[in-house]
Amino acid sequence: MIFGNGIDIQEISAVEDLAARQPNFITKILTNTEKQTYDQKVGKHQGEFLAGRYAAKEAYSKALGTGLGADLNWQQLEIANDEQGRPYFQQHPRQNDLIAHISISHSGNMVKTEVILENMPNTEMPVSVNRPAWIEISKSAVAHNIKFVREFSGAKRFMAILKANAYGHGLPQMVEAAREGGADAFGVATLDEAIWLRHFGVKEPILVLGIVEAEQVKLAWKHQIIVPVANLAWLKSAQKVFPMESTNKPLLVALAVDTGMTRIGIRTENELQETFNAINRDPRFKLHSIGMHFATADTNNEAYFEQQLERWHTLTDELEISADVWRHLANSGTALWHKNPSTDAIRIGAAMYGIDSSQGALEKRDLQPVLSLKAKLVQVKQVEADVSVSYGATYTTDQPTWIGTIPLGYADGYLRKLQGGYGLLPDGRHVEIIGRIAMDQCMVALPEEIPVGTVITLIGSAGGQHVTLEDLAERLETIPYEVATTLSVRLPRYLVD
Repeated sequence: MIFGNGIDIQEISAVEDLAARQPNFITKILTNTEKQTYDQKVGKHQGEFLAGRYAAKEAYSKALGTGLGADLNWQQLEIANDEQGRPYFQQHPRQNDLIAHISISHSGNMVKTEVILENMPNTEMPVSVNRPAWIEISKSAVAHNIKFVREFSGAKRFMAILKANAYGHGLPQMVEAAREGGADAFGVATLDEAIWLRHFGVKEPILVLGIVEAEQVKLAWKHQIIVPVANLAWLKSAQKVFPMESTNKPLLVALAVDTGMTRIGIRTENELQETFNAINRDPRFKLHSIGMHFATADTNNEAYFEQQLERWHTLTDELEISADVWRHLANSGTALWHKNPSTDAIRIGAAMYGIDSSQGALEKRDLQPVLSLKAKLVQVKQVEADVSVSYGATYTTDQPTWIGTIPLGYADGYLRKLQGGYGLLPDGRHVEIIGRIAMDQCMVALPEEIPVGTVITLIGSAGGQHVTLEDLAERLETIPYEVATTLSVRLPRYLVD
């Protein structure tokens, strides 16, 4: 659906005269990046470029309906050209909910621009905001965890890992909470997650942790996303598809070093040195960072941790890495239970969410759980003894029992194996999950008649009692990460203090 349409026409000579009369006009209209492109042009091409940007930003303001002023300024709009020369908005203030289409045409002394703003289509899985089951994300807990881990590890930079819908906590909610909590950069698993963050308005550095296909590097370059170089062959493939004219804005890359995780990364000194040299020789690429991943940092296996650290030094100590290149070795386990091997930057996932990645195997740290899962009772009834509950008749009452129905089931990520577990009443009393958990509903045994609409806490705290991700993970014989990431996107996530 079209949100707005704006057209603007300018005389190129009139814009040039305006720039000549007002010394600050060019820096007012053009962003720093646009100014660099402007400075590289000569003669009439400078005037065409300036007039085109000026008219296009005017057209955007008309399409938005605000005009340029208090609500919209020139520096909020940045226009670039793709590899085919087509202009596009590299940044605009509504890029999280509006798609901007732009056309710039020159004819003699005239430039005509048109901007169409289109509502971003919502084709994602529907979120059930009208069903009384939801997830709460605590901003204060996120801020506490970021502050604690940063100070405990002595790290200068905190990279918040937001992969897999922010570990199931909700990407939009966790972006806001992490930014308010002081995150300096973000890490994701896929290029699409990174692009989503850019559309959401994230300006901080974004690192993709998984391998991006070489054919997609132009897309990463367009959004200034950092991609890993995990082997020399990948770099050579990327060089073949990345145009030379991109040198005015290089592709940001991160060297991935494999010291024993055996997942992605370079394993030998020769290949690492050759890849490092190839990046530095090619102006189309800029080395942003170099890192590795510890496999046993949150376990008692100190020997393997030290073996990996020694391997890191063997591989990297001879590299002449400049001071502005980030070194990031520490994940949550390293930051919490080891002397930080590099205070330059840390990549933190589990600890930011308040998850004990060691699952109690190592010393407890001062982390606060971020996620709560709650639902309201939608029906309460009393049944007599010898009444079966839910599919398969796996539970039968042995006395008259008050039973409450909760609108939450395995399709929401509250899995069938959680039968026999418990939720919490507001006063902290336990209510057992009875009968098989169905796709969209489950039942609890109540101590007495409890009013419909009463909130049952299935993950979180109530009345001084707690149900943690770790508790559910133990019952499911898995890890807390899997519990959190299994929570369905159809459950709404809400930020709370």
